[in-house]
Amino acid sequence: MLTGAEALPVVPLQFTPDQIALSLRTTKPPMPPADCHALSVFACKLEYPMPVRDISIRWVQLDDDPELEAILIAYMESERDYFAFIFDWKKTWNLVGNMMCERHCYAHDTNFIRVHKLTENAPIFLIARRDLGGSGSALDTRTFFHLRGGSLHKAFEVTDRWIGLPPPEHTEKIELSQSGPWLIHHTIREEPPESPAKHSCKVLTWSPQQLTYIEAPTQRPNFCNPKTGRPYPDKTQPIIPY
Repeated sequence: MLTGAEALPVVPLQFTPDQIALSLRTTKPPMPPADCHALSVFACKLEYPMPVRDISIRWVQLDDDPELEAILIAYMESERDYFAFIFDWKKTWNLVGNMMCERHCYAHDTNFIRVHKLTENAPIFLIARRDLGGSGSALDTRTFFHLRGGSLHKAFEVTDRWIGLPPPEHTEKIELSQSGPWLIHHTIREEPPESPAKHSCKVLTWSPQQLTYIEAPTQRPNFCNPKTGRPYPDKTQPIIPY
């Protein structure tokens, strides 16, 4: 897991999110050069006038102010990948997040970008699911961001599935569940792959001071079976289906 407070860049825009979606979809009106530079994709450039056909925009609540935030997801033919752009209103529209799916998305896979509240004491999270692995490995990763003070902050990160080469080859998967203010973190590891799995379990809670989840060792006996390393299934609820 990551420590909190790492913020993504914030870029003021001239166009609204709806205008950006229209410009990408129809190429008219042309996007202001500064806005196109912020998106950093070829599709908005005047010399690349091909409309983006696979595009959607949705309005969500990511923070406590009354203004909704916008998430625009589009498949860019030039980059051959899905992108997500996150917009927030603070006297002007700002681009607060620009993410590429990284080899994982198919036809608006809803697992790419989700909005979810994990535990009752934590903020609402924007969750980006991407394959961050390199050559010879797959690193199916979820990064959890929260919007604070007009910036999108990286709170923590989990690996849903890790497959690595060269040896020692192993696979690893992390499952999250919750109970009230408690986040249960379950790791399943096979080394080598398809060998009997080893399980480990820990309990965390949101820290408003550190802006991330921190371990709560006194709660571990309440939610984790010390013999198997698994969470007790009747005491927690899964957060995100796998």
